[in-house]
Amino acid sequence: MKPLDRLPKRSNAYDGQKAHNDFTYYKVGRVEYNSWMNEGLPVGDILITDRELVHIYKNHQRELFALGFTAFSYVKTIISQCSEIRDDGRGAFLFIVAGERQTGDDLEQCAVVELEEWWFEDKRVYIIKTVRPMHWDRLLNYELLCVNPRQ
Repeated sequence: MKPLDRLPKRSNAYDGQKAHNDFTYYKVGRVEYNSWMNEGLPVGDILITDRELVHIYKNHQRELFALGFTAFSYVKTIISQCSEIRDDGRGAFLFIVAGERQTGDDLEQCAVVELEEWWFEDKRVYIIKTVRPMHWDRLLNYELLCVNPRQ
């Protein structure tokens, strides 16, 4: 099964209803060969399931509406605007949109996408576990894998 590049017009992610097929995968990004992300991670597609999109929509509907995003476009934006990648030490990678650097005692929140490395039809992929805000001081405890040089 090939991952889809966009949501179908009648996706459950738009209304927050439980997905009929929880394991339809959508491509939201890619760690490209010779990109800054490839310095810390092997090449692979970044995928999200219907289940996670419905979860994001149900739990963050007001925030998404205020920002003018759908759950799918919000995740794609974080992946494309990612400024650094960290390893949480438990098999997950954190893609972070951090903005200006703050000291550890400040309460700046960063947008974070948490991914796990999987194998999908003999190809390495990264599956999104969750999307959430995190305090900058908590992120400093995780190993820095790579930083976007343009940020």
